[in-house]
Amino acid sequence: MRRPILSQVRSFTGVIIGTYVTLHLLNHALGLISLDAQETARPYFMAFWHSPPGQLLLYGSLILHAGCALSVLWRRRTYALPIWEGTQIILGLTIPYLLLVHIVNTRGTRILTGIDINYPYEIANLWIDPWLRAKQILLVLLVWGHFVVGLHFWLRLQAWYRRSFSLMLLAYVLIPTGALLGFAESGMKTSAKARSDPAWLKQMKTHGVPADPHRARLRALLKDWVGPSWLGLVGVIFGTAQLRHWQQRHHRFKVRFPEGFSVSAPIGTSVLEVSRMAHRAHVSVCGGRGRCTTCRIRVEESTEPLPSPNELEDAALARIGAPEDVRLACQLRPVADLLVRPLLHPTFARPTHRSSPRGREFGEERRVTILFVDLRGSTRLAEARLPYDVVFLLNHYLAEMTEAVDHSSGHYSNFTGDGLMALFGLENRSDYGANGALRCACEMVEKVERLNEDLAAELPEPLAIGIGIHTGEAIVGRMGPPRTPLLSALGDAVNTAARLETASKELVTPIVVSRATMEAAGLTSDASFVSLSVRGRSTEVEVVAFSRPELQKLLVRQKQAAS
Repeated sequence: MRRPILSQVRSFTGVIIGTYVTLHLLNHALGLISLDAQETARPYFMAFWHSPPGQLLLYGSLILHAGCALSVLWRRRTYALPIWEGTQIILGLTIPYLLLVHIVNTRGTRILTGIDINYPYEIANLWIDPWLRAKQILLVLLVWGHFVVGLHFWLRLQAWYRRSFSLMLLAYVLIPTGALLGFAESGMKTSAKARSDPAWLKQMKTHGVPADPHRARLRALLKDWVGPSWLGLVGVIFGTAQLRHWQQRHHRFKVRFPEGFSVSAPIGTSVLEVSRMAHRAHVSVCGGRGRCTTCRIRVEESTEPLPSPNELEDAALARIGAPEDVRLACQLRPVADLLVRPLLHPTFARPTHRSSPRGREFGEERRVTILFVDLRGSTRLAEARLPYDVVFLLNHYLAEMTEAVDHSSGHYSNFTGDGLMALFGLENRSDYGANGALRCACEMVEKVERLNEDLAAELPEPLAIGIGIHTGEAIVGRMGPPRTPLLSALGDAVNTAARLETASKELVTPIVVSRATMEAAGLTSDASFVSLSVRGRSTEVEVVAFSRPELQKLLVRQKQAAS
């Protein structure tokens, strides 16, 4: 099976198994109410999984997922990998040892005896024996941990997942906690009943033993050998893989890095794995699964043509419009020597700017509102004052502007001299931050008016600003030097907002707003729209010009209508 398909099968089957486990644990959590509540709800939680299609889907997914784990073990050429990824592999190979015994006890007993294994029987067998109880608790923790880690590293690049992560984290913690507490509550009640009625416990333990001696021996044999058989299979595959590595030790290629050192690796190893072998920091947000492009490299030299990109790599590179010499290090498995240059600095993935919302490390395309503000006549102001006075005045002005951004739930992006850019709507608001940006514009103009009053004796002429606001699609993410990246945005919407700020001077007004922002904010104005041509755009942008009182009056009227 090709690696991209193997990865997809592993993810798909993992989600199916995780869904079953989640429902099973929720059923266990009802033990906090009573054992009867667990048993009453069980048919509803398990109805689909006990049907022929459900059993085929569940047990087929278990077999395929275990097969994927064995395939990863067989294909891996190096064991230099991140801790979380190594933990996932170890869990994926350890869990079947405990899970197979549990399946024999439940599904195997049901097949061999024809008896439905209910909660009283299962709790009595698992809780009374301290060793079985400990193994069951360990199984829950291992399975849930494996599922949660896999799900998180699969979905963490999705914008919706990052927005709802706090709720997901709550579920990650509460579901297994509730299940184990429910298991403990039912177990303690079962123990109390067993002490008061030993005959009941004896009858319960014999409940799952097949009446046919041959079937009873088969069940006991399966319980004793199914776990060790799995460990033996893992050992055989691991040993055979090591023997293959030894036989192919002379079939190698060499990767040279810009730092001036080279690493030799066996053919079949990816460039990302080569970096890990050399303990060289290499960005890979998705863990080397081809779901992002952060591990991308430029191949500067190669002694032979490179293997063609697979489907995952081809789709990822096409999305960013990468040239032919750019490849994904996690997917490229060379067969000849080459010189590569990683394109993302290793420190880029570290959280260095904690003030950005939800710690965005990488770009995402989304609809936001962009505000540009610029101070008019700053050159003349600098010519008439001492440098220290100019710096003081500009810092005071920028502090007031950023305060207005904070008050309006915006996010300061960057500044250029006497100009500032702010982003609104990063919290996934329905108006894409349009209302916040408009309130911010009013506050900015008001703060400048106050500055003019405070500094009237020192200023040769009043300060004036121009503001442009536009709503549209933009690429939002951390940008800038690796050590000091800022949350910023790129795209046509940003260029348009900057052009509207410039147009405020031409229209002799402090605030220029695009029709897209007005519609996003749900505002209607009596003022007429003006069409502006924007460099780089084939179509004109419709805008409306406001003074602060006009815009403020419009916002107040909207608020009164809403209340």
